[in-house]
Amino acid sequence: MSKDLEFLIELVKNASLLIDDEFEVKAKDDKGDLVTNFDYEIEKFIIDKIKQNYPDFSIISEEYNSNNELTDNCFTIDPIDGTINFANNIPLWGIQVACIKNRKTCAAVIYLPKLNELYYADENGAFLNGNPISVNNYAIDKGLYTVEGPGKMLGSFKMQQISRHCRDFYCAAINFAYVASGRFSATNFVWDTLWDYVPGQFIVEQAGGVIYNDTKIHIAANNESFLEIIKKNTTIKDKEQIILKK
Repeated sequence: MSKDLEFLIELVKNASLLIDDEFEVKAKDDKGDLVTNFDYEIEKFIIDKIKQNYPDFSIISEEYNSNNELTDNCFTIDPIDGTINFANNIPLWGIQVACIKNRKTCAAVIYLPKLNELYYADENGAFLNGNPISVNNYAIDKGLYTVEGPGKMLGSFKMQQISRHCRDFYCAAINFAYVASGRFSATNFVWDTLWDYVPGQFIVEQAGGVIYNDTKIHIAANNESFLEIIKKNTTIKDKEQIILKK
């Protein structure tokens, strides 16, 4: 295990200790998104630890550094992915962090405290609670998939005509982790927030999967065939958006 990965694992485990059953929930915007005090507290804790150990690295994070862009050496942080689940006592949420060196992700973790599942990866492969994991080999008629993110409704419309095996957990971290561990066959995150998809895509890739990135299209799949199907049928063009919205 690399030193970068060891640092991330200890980081997210310690960050999770800040959480208890007493939390404050506020509206993050006028579109129904929520934020809790733990989103801010965990993110601050992680940022402080990174600055102590990686002073020359920049940081991209959901609450405090959302406008930052990728640099040669940086971290992405999502303090609580699935905040709405968390705020409603649904255990489908997680803490996820990725370390990027020389423009390449070198280590990533997704920690699901309520499920007691720690997914992580570096150059040595992908693991769940210390055990190696890999993507499944299911075809489109058997594999589960998910389309997540603010653009999910339009993005999943065509895919539903191909397969109805869609699952909605409203948590990108879980979706990517489940692809890496073979529970899902593919997931598409339909938005461009780096902290949501960078850690998970890396873990999937190290578990033998494939990834694809374009504007507001961030896919991880078990194989190229499933990826192409997801890519083709969850990418909605501007004219199609107009028609569907009407």
